[in-house]
Amino acid sequence: MLSQHIAAQRIWFAVAPDGTEHEVVISVGLPTHELSGDWYSVVSVGCLDPQTYTIFGVDSWQAICLSMRFVATRLSHFIEAGWRFYWTRDGELAMPEDLAC
Repeated sequence: MLSQHIAAQRIWFAVAPDGTEHEVVISVGLPTHELSGDWYSVVSVGCLDPQTYTIFGVDSWQAICLSMRFVATRLSHFIEAGWRFYWTRDGELAMPEDLAC
């Protein structure tokens, strides 16, 4: 769960390699400006990984775009491990590239 406000969130239905089913809440936090001048967003891939990740950019736009790409790359690793993602239960297959900007 993100401790900051959410800029974007998507909920997918997932099937693990062992056949268990999961609701996956994918979240990108609002960009935050640091005193150093850098911007960052905190991202989460929900139940797939309890860790949140802080993604930095030179401005708020880049922080969001890099965060979306990070999430897409992270989910690609789960697909390589045998996970399948869908837009909804019994819906169409969802792919990580659907998340990247």
